[in-house]
Amino acid sequence: MSAAAADDGAFITLAQIGKPRGVGGEFYIWPLAEDIERFYQLKRVYLVRRKQRMAMEVESFRIVSGKPVIKVRGIDAPEDAHDWATGYLEIDAADRITLPKGTYFQDDLIGLDVEDEDGKHLATLESVLEMPANDVYICRTSAGAEVLVPAVETVIKKIDVKARKMIIYPLLGLFE
Repeated sequence: MSAAAADDGAFITLAQIGKPRGVGGEFYIWPLAEDIERFYQLKRVYLVRRKQRMAMEVESFRIVSGKPVIKVRGIDAPEDAHDWATGYLEIDAADRITLPKGTYFQDDLIGLDVEDEDGKHLATLESVLEMPANDVYICRTSAGAEVLVPAVETVIKKIDVKARKMIIYPLLGLFE
């Protein structure tokens, strides 16, 4: 195993590493990505624990009894796999998939300036709450108040990741 870093130092966390599976060094993972099919295309990943990041080649990915399992080259025993339990599986940011137009990675949304249609700053987007009907953007005003903004077309007018802003139609009373 060799320590490595991405060229630009940017990584994307795809899963949390779970307990070992079997005797061959496989381990369960708990995906943070919505599209599980994404894992079948992985060639290189980084295993991360504490302040250690190791570049590893993916040998296989499969679903066993409904649970995702990954095997990386160089981890060949359950004891070795156990060392990474509760760590994370990451990829280089440059290797992330391309999303369909109008969809965004959560980490691209975090930190966006939230403005009304007149350009007035309302808040900063802090996190995304995934709900069954639609996501909810948790925003913080300059006064420190938390505002929950529904991620629906009638409210979200434009998201410009490059400009780092989101234009919304604030519902009556939302920011008061």
